[in-house]
Amino acid sequence: MAADRKVFLKLAISLGITFFLALLFLSLIHSKTYQILESKAYDLRFFLRGKKLIKAPVLHIDIDDQSLDKLGRWPWPRSFHAQLVDTLAECGARAVIFDVLFTEKQSDRPEDDALFAASIARSGIVYLSFYFPEDRIPPAPELKALLMQDISLSPEDAARTLKADPVLMKEKVPLAKRFIIDEVVSGRLRVNPEISLDEIFRVVEDTYGWFLFPSEDGYIRENFNNHKLARFFVNKFSMPCPGNQAGFLKKYRGLVVPIREYIEGIRGSGYINADRDFDGVLRRIPLFMRRDDRIFPQLSLKALMDMLEVKEIAFKPKFVIMKNAHKQGMVKDIVIPTDENGSMLINWSGKWAVSYAHVPYYIVMRLQDVRLQLRSHLEAAVSRESPAGDKALLEVMANDEKALKEKLTSLVKDKICIVGLTATGTQDLGAVPLETNYPMVGTHSNLIDTILRENFIRRAGLPLHACIFIFTSFIIGISSLLRLWRSVLLTFCYAAGYFWVACWLFGSFGIWIDMVGTFGIVLFGFTGITGFRYFTEEKEKLWIKHAFGYYLSKEVINELMNDPAKLKLGGERKQISVIFSDVRGFTSFSEGHQPEEVVAMLNEILNSQVEILFKHNGTLDKFVGDEMMAFFGAPGEIHKNDHALMAVRTAVEIQAKMVELQTSWANTKKDSLAIGVGINSGDMVVGNMGSLERMDYTVIGDNVNLAARLCSAAGKNEILISEFTYERVKDHVVADALEPITVKGKAKPVNIYRVTGLK
Repeated sequence: MAADRKVFLKLAISLGITFFLALLFLSLIHSKTYQILESKAYDLRFFLRGKKLIKAPVLHIDIDDQSLDKLGRWPWPRSFHAQLVDTLAECGARAVIFDVLFTEKQSDRPEDDALFAASIARSGIVYLSFYFPEDRIPPAPELKALLMQDISLSPEDAARTLKADPVLMKEKVPLAKRFIIDEVVSGRLRVNPEISLDEIFRVVEDTYGWFLFPSEDGYIRENFNNHKLARFFVNKFSMPCPGNQAGFLKKYRGLVVPIREYIEGIRGSGYINADRDFDGVLRRIPLFMRRDDRIFPQLSLKALMDMLEVKEIAFKPKFVIMKNAHKQGMVKDIVIPTDENGSMLINWSGKWAVSYAHVPYYIVMRLQDVRLQLRSHLEAAVSRESPAGDKALLEVMANDEKALKEKLTSLVKDKICIVGLTATGTQDLGAVPLETNYPMVGTHSNLIDTILRENFIRRAGLPLHACIFIFTSFIIGISSLLRLWRSVLLTFCYAAGYFWVACWLFGSFGIWIDMVGTFGIVLFGFTGITGFRYFTEEKEKLWIKHAFGYYLSKEVINELMNDPAKLKLGGERKQISVIFSDVRGFTSFSEGHQPEEVVAMLNEILNSQVEILFKHNGTLDKFVGDEMMAFFGAPGEIHKNDHALMAVRTAVEIQAKMVELQTSWANTKKDSLAIGVGINSGDMVVGNMGSLERMDYTVIGDNVNLAARLCSAAGKNEILISEFTYERVKDHVVADALEPITVKGKAKPVNIYRVTGLK
């Protein structure tokens, strides 16, 4: 019962440690530090998974280092983009996505804007990007209310009215005025997109009663066209917000859009905003964002929606649903798992250079260059009535043009062509799970591929992680019941197995289960339990050393300290040699002497015997009055093969020591004492015997009784050994054969020998 209570207590404390850690990591699961560490473990899974098969019909048109060398410094004339669009449309591209902003006119070459706009409209396959700038901080309600009454209010008057710091108001009031003016103008354009600038002034004067100073008047005139363009863009490319379903989407007030000439001809547009995680790594993309009561898709998602003929989007908590998508001859809903903000985890295909097909921008431009050269040579040949040489050259050039077009068509046909900056040193590089300098244009192809394959990544929720953490706590907790090396092995195997399962689930099914919490429980739980075991078991070892140090050799004590479980009841059968020694004539001696003198001489005899016994790593069993019982061969394996010889050597040294003591007693005129020794070898049962509260490490059996009988038969200063011991030591000792003796339990007499010395 005491042992059971001890085991139960150890298990309870171990489980207490691990379950506390489980609760701790569950409470930290949304903390910044936890998320950063778990994100790194998430990235590691991409690295271990490697490149995956790509099915998306995507082609990257890279504005790379080679293209910059061929075409000159960036930004290029927009006539280049016009040529690019014409060529891609001619070669059968399904869509052309520009991950390049065209939010301002090209002031040095305005004719290029017209060329590019014409190409965009002619092709009908171009998608341009826009972005949501970070919103300005709205003014305080009391300041806004004050300025709504009088927009011309000075910072000083505002400070006096609000009893605020004049210096602070001098900074805040102009910003608040611009915010309010933008809000009013945008609101009016939302109601009436065709409203004129004069009507805006009339509204602010009549409706709000504002008197505009030149600064406010100028700000409205300067930004009115931008507001009107933004409203035109919103009405053309946004989608209605489906009821209250999309309230969780991120919301912006402003947006920066392409110039109007391009907006009128493009097929679609989407934002390129992407929020990085705490550690600056891009892992997810928001699929939709809001402005007022309208929603906008991400740039490549818009192109994909058109390709799949998706007209309706539905939102559910942590899901975005593309309704009635036309995919591979079927009409189906595509259910996209998202986080609480509507962002989708991108299932990155691989590293940039090896994951998707790439064509340098300048290669596509070569088709138009070859055609220009061909046209030039053709016109020259016609003007001088071309000789045969010109015809041959023209034929070669025509064949080159045809071959180049065929090659480009094979690459481009039915592809979504994504144009973006990838050159070294450009600002459009960032960290993703697989690379630290990944061209951000690659997010579009990875997003398209993830959705088309429906190969989504889903992060396990809190309930599943709670179950995992509890199970882990249980496994690590029960490991405390095992031997230390087995506990280490179990912990290592569990950690390695969990790591493999986490990577397998991620690679095969896109399921993301946390590693940080689980490995935190494993690491800190095992460390805590091991520390607890160390301090408690060390205390137990000290108790063993203190309790048994007077009775056992260091070898026995060490074995018990290494395995305290051996202190339980029970035993084992082993080949052992047992030795008994007994003082001859002790009873008459004790009757004729004072007790103090008797005890002193007995202690001197027994102490000398124990010193010699421990010198040879023997085990002291017990003292019975003036008799000592000891054995060799247990516990441990130190005397597995020579226990009989070590017992005889110990006996010889003990008798030699007794001769020294007898000489000393004679010199001091004391009465002398002598001992007889008996030794036997054979199978005996050895172990801890007694009660749970009190036990002795001892040996029992017939062979023990034989040794005791030999000790009784031994005379003064004699060592008697049995034939079983003699057979083991006859090559090492000098002995005389004596008359056999009859022993209870033996069918025939046992031969015995008197040891007279060692060889």
